[in-house]
Amino acid sequence: MTLIRFAAALCAILFVPICYAKEPAMSDTKTYCVGRFLVDVPADAQINGQAYEYEYGRIDSSTSVENAENFAQDMTRHEADLRAGKQKNKFTLTGVKSPTPDIRVFELSRELVTGPSVGVEAYRWDGGHVFSIQRTGLIPAEYQNIISTLQTDLLPNLRARGADVIPSRPGFCLENGFIANDGKTAQYEDAGISFKFARWPGVLVSVRTMTVTKLGEPTLLQRADSGSVPDAFANLVNHIKTVRRGTREINGRHGEELLETVPTEGGYRLHQFRWEAQGTEISEPLKPTLIVEFESGMTSVNGDPVRPKLTDDEAVAVFDAVVNSLRIRPTDSSAASNDTSSPIQPLGTLARTGSVCPQTGWWTCPEAGSHEIAGGGRQYLVADSVMPVAQVAGSPGFMGKLLGKEQWHTVNTTWQLVAYAQQTTPESASPAPESGPQGDPS
Repeated sequence: MTLIRFAAALCAILFVPICYAKEPAMSDTKTYCVGRFLVDVPADAQINGQAYEYEYGRIDSSTSVENAENFAQDMTRHEADLRAGKQKNKFTLTGVKSPTPDIRVFELSRELVTGPSVGVEAYRWDGGHVFSIQRTGLIPAEYQNIISTLQTDLLPNLRARGADVIPSRPGFCLENGFIANDGKTAQYEDAGISFKFARWPGVLVSVRTMTVTKLGEPTLLQRADSGSVPDAFANLVNHIKTVRRGTREINGRHGEELLETVPTEGGYRLHQFRWEAQGTEISEPLKPTLIVEFESGMTSVNGDPVRPKLTDDEAVAVFDAVVNSLRIRPTDSSAASNDTSSPIQPLGTLARTGSVCPQTGWWTCPEAGSHEIAGGGRQYLVADSVMPVAQVAGSPGFMGKLLGKEQWHTVNTTWQLVAYAQQTTPESASPAPESGPQGDPS
């Protein structure tokens, strides 16, 4: 185990804090969207973990809230907790913003010895998912701009997305979601995903893209060559075998790779492969640092890493296939604007709750003809997002009227496209469909 622990430590010293891995023959693959990039992995790959940070920090997602009514109730309870002083970092609630029923922004502050400190908790519900951003220690001078950006840009452009959905418009893919954005403005972004495989226990493949804050950092091979090794482990280092190393350009990005195998006390070897292309411009979303890693032995049995079921040649083949597939996600030039897209689907197109929105534009549902709908009877929906449920206002009853409380219920509905993004009023189209089961539009 001493040898194994040393190999892991050496990886941490030389490769920087990311050690993941990759997989088998690539005749059958599946494509994933990670940040602003696409990558192909073996079709049987399972997502092991994901992490995403965008502009102001980490964005988490949850599927525990089923509808907008539940979301509103959760936000009301959370607001009460914040007002009661239950914020985890002891910040005080100073304001609440709710530009739409599915967005909440809680403004926070705290007086520190060094002076005032501000923070924010922001939440967005869409398509059965809740996305959250929690940050403290923000710069007071930038605070109002941050709050404004969250309300008017980031959160409204954050939509639910299925793992299999590859958006056609410019933007940033994250777990369960997508942020529509052209990537032309300098900002911080970091996206990472790792995969595991039932047929290759202990193998992990990871992909990461992240904007850079400084140019000229040591490259992968420079770090590997400059890493110091304690004398006590010098002999062990001699047993690390280099399978391949050197420069390697992938889809227009100049990078470096280092493929090594390390020994174990069980007599077999583990794989540690890495390709890396450094970001070429500071805070440039379309030119970030790119990293692909393949590692075996990442799970253990009785304290020993699982023996790889891949040969070295097979491991290299999988690594090469994954690395070669990493490319910036192509986008529809007609969708280059965040707010408009050229008409593709005809007016009158139908789409059910839970399906993928086929066209950016204004949509309505049959319930809007006789009920108040949360968000309005005509709603602006973005292509590739998930078609939402309709939140319908019901009759409040005597006590509801007395207390001024509306009763809302969730309806799975069939939406109809009534106007394109560029239009302010709908053109004539066939009447909205009756609610209830409908056939898919032809």
